[in-house]
Amino acid sequence: MINIIKARHVDLVRIETNFEAVCPITKTVDRYELVLTYIPSDGEYVELESFKKFLESFKGVEVFHEDLAYRIAEEVCKAVKPKEVTVELRSIFMGMKVTVIKEIECKNLNL
Repeated sequence: MINIIKARHVDLVRIETNFEAVCPITKTVDRYELVLTYIPSDGEYVELESFKKFLESFKGVEVFHEDLAYRIAEEVCKAVKPKEVTVELRSIFMGMKVTVIKEIECKNLNL
């Protein structure tokens, strides 16, 4: 669960961090660099400790890059109801640099 904080309005929030999950095909550990960007509304923001715990909950979980990007974006939309969210996941798989991007306009989701 991602908690929120309330603070004065800013135009954009960008969070960069690392976390792990497991490839459902090879069962190897996928190490991700995450860049989360969102345009806040109503002065509500992602509370960072709960967000890090949310990401840590994927450790040992088998999930595809694409599903993971969507799930993170959706959970941020549910928690802080920003105008829009962009999740960028970067990893290296078998020597290939992989970047997956999911953009969501949160008002278009039925959350």
